[in-house]
Amino acid sequence: MDMGPKYHIDGTEEFGYITINRFLYSFYMYMNTVKRITDLYRYASVQDLKGYVAHFCYIRLKSFDTFLKVVVEHKDYVTANCILRMLGDCVAIFKLIYREPDKDLLILRHALYVIDGCERNLEVLPDKNINEGCLPDEELEALGEATRFNQELRRRMIREARDLLDASPLEQQDKAAFDKIVEDRNWKFKDFKYYKKKGSNQYKWQDLYELIDACNGFDLLSYISQYAHGLSMSNLIMNMNEQNVNGVVSEALMLIRRLHKYTLSFFAKEQLYILEGLFVPKMRDEILACFDDEHRPDIVKWNEDVKTKIQELSHTGSCEIML
Repeated sequence: MDMGPKYHIDGTEEFGYITINRFLYSFYMYMNTVKRITDLYRYASVQDLKGYVAHFCYIRLKSFDTFLKVVVEHKDYVTANCILRMLGDCVAIFKLIYREPDKDLLILRHALYVIDGCERNLEVLPDKNINEGCLPDEELEALGEATRFNQELRRRMIREARDLLDASPLEQQDKAAFDKIVEDRNWKFKDFKYYKKKGSNQYKWQDLYELIDACNGFDLLSYISQYAHGLSMSNLIMNMNEQNVNGVVSEALMLIRRLHKYTLSFFAKEQLYILEGLFVPKMRDEILACFDDEHRPDIVKWNEDVKTKIQELSHTGSCEIML
């Protein structure tokens, strides 16, 4: 199992903190990681794998932040579950694509993931503005320019992804398998092999949820899709009481911890720089605020703990860090 590195500077769970406090701790720890990697990799590009993944993580961090606001400020149970389902999909995608141990297969999945999404976008981006007759000409023109910009952006991303495919050694390894997988835009392929029917060599979403241990005995993420699709449950009044808060936040906690683990594994060479971010006063204060007065380490103790972990990482290349 891909456990990845774990940072052990946490006390929130052993002290019996409520779920939302533990989520906040994990959220700010992940925020530190995302800030550090986006500082190193400032631009997202299809062909710059680390830059692409860093900004993938940044967008997910913003979604976790939105999730928290929906729960705490708006007490919107339905929207919280919609966001939770989207985040579950994204964590599963990260595990499948960006924790793929074979680098050539990783790039193949990545390129097809980009092409699949961009081509689907281009299918629905209209050449003719649907707001004709509803908006004045100048606003229609502005919308048209925005549409054309987005169309060209997606075409450029497709070209960049195709360049990655053209450079792939997998075509020489098994041309029939490569051509079929590329033809089907099958980034969810189970095995690199030739097949006749796409579904015979493709993970289903439930399979991907199992990859992140979110589907053991009960496929929760598929269950909450009823909120995303507006089925009957989304029409019931669900009060955001303590039980419901704990339920949705505990699932979000599971997802952010898994995504953080996968992120640290992907950016293994950057972990020293990531750890050093825990010295930054603003970031450190956000994390320490998750502890109560009785258990909160003082700044000196916190800094000593971080230094110890940095020394462990420097000497052995790995350290135990609790997410």
